[in-house]
Amino acid sequence: MSVDGPGSDAAISDLLRRAPQIPADIGRFTSTPLFGQPGIYPDGPPMAPATGHRHSDASIEQVMVELVGTVGEPVFEAWTAGRTVVNRLTYGTPESPGRVVGPVAGAGGRRAARVVNERYRAEDARLLLPSIVHDLLWSGPGAGHAEETLLHALGAYVHAQLLARDGSLADLGTELARRENSITITLLNSRRQGSATVTLVAPDGPGTIPGGAPGMQTPDFWSVPFASRADDCAPISPLVREVLSTIAGVEAAVVPSTFDDHLGAWCSDAFGSILEPPVQFAAADALGVFG
Repeated sequence: MSVDGPGSDAAISDLLRRAPQIPADIGRFTSTPLFGQPGIYPDGPPMAPATGHRHSDASIEQVMVELVGTVGEPVFEAWTAGRTVVNRLTYGTPESPGRVVGPVAGAGGRRAARVVNERYRAEDARLLLPSIVHDLLWSGPGAGHAEETLLHALGAYVHAQLLARDGSLADLGTELARRENSITITLLNSRRQGSATVTLVAPDGPGTIPGGAPGMQTPDFWSVPFASRADDCAPISPLVREVLSTIAGVEAAVVPSTFDDHLGAWCSDAFGSILEPPVQFAAADALGVFG
């Protein structure tokens, strides 16, 4: 850990209010372009997937219990109850080679046919969980900016909560660890000037990747171009609304019904207490964001 843990929530909040700093080790984050996507810290070392022990297909479902106690818990509950469109996950070759989890190559549009990328069979299986949460809720190819940003945010919250449990996940140095760390630091630095609270929409934010690639810099998480805004305005599925209502602790009826910028504003208010200060601090410290 780079910072001695402060003893009170007030002291932690004071630390979290600081302007984002260049991370202590940029090697924890993406560097070289990967599947057409640039890294957030191009001066970092090259990336490569994990090697060594290759996990069985059974390990995917076994690791999903780690979602309990995270924002992914209601997704796990829906999965175990058979209420997700995707009903089985195995390692395989996705249609898009850059996806961690995605439609299987040659699936012919069948939404339930999803695989975990064979490229990541040797990675710590906990690193798959953000993408599993994403894909169990995903509407499929053609999803717009608001949907993709929401689902990436949920994955980043999951990874932050996993880092708070075990900070060593941040230091694995593998391609997938660095991919997940990069999305999570972007989330943790998405906050208003002088605020300790993570918020998806912060137009006056101090910047999500201090000292990183200028072309990847955004004021907040909602501004990251995960997909085209031209594809927004699709209806939000009942399952996604149910998950959001559980996370926010509100009735499903008050959850937005359309994927658009209003959803970002709603989540900014509704998600304010997801990361309690000690959890946020532990995740941020694991990533070295205090410099």
